[in-house]
Amino acid sequence: MAKSTGPKSVAGKEIASLNAFKHGLSSRKWLDEKQAAYFERIVLSLTGEYQPRTPTEILMIERVAVTMTKSKRLTDIEDAQYQLAKELVAQKLDGFIPSQNQTILRPTPDDAARNSEILKLQQDASIPRIEVMNVINRQQNALSRQLSKELSELITVINLRKNQKPAINQKTEVDSTEEPDWDFE
Repeated sequence: MAKSTGPKSVAGKEIASLNAFKHGLSSRKWLDEKQAAYFERIVLSLTGEYQPRTPTEILMIERVAVTMTKSKRLTDIEDAQYQLAKELVAQKLDGFIPSQNQTILRPTPDDAARNSEILKLQQDASIPRIEVMNVINRQQNALSRQLSKELSELITVINLRKNQKPAINQKTEVDSTEEPDWDFE
């Protein structure tokens, strides 16, 4: 029996490329227009700061820019999670808080329970879904370590280039009348 060789059409291949897709935080197809513009600004800024001269240095700058852009995207996702939590609580509070047109003439025993429920809902607004926040936090920590390592490597390579002595293959002027120093003591 022949085994499946996967989809043949372009559309089928696009769908199959998402088979292992979980959260998209490490996706290669991750830049929208706003993020692409941010990425380009980072590349230009880092290029101005480090003045790369070799393809390796340019590649390292691009890697740093990718990491910084992903980190910014995670911050945007985290902000959106907090906003979503607030909106969900606002929907739940809709029936609890009287509108400005309504007036409460005298407090009732139900008011204390309502106030307690309102306080709990407002506290919930400050904590988005914990499983989503855990994924974001792990990704942020990994990107932070990665960025630190990439910047360290970039700075090391740039400093080596700046302090580099002439290569061994380069001819240097030698005085032929001078005898070599063969003293190994």
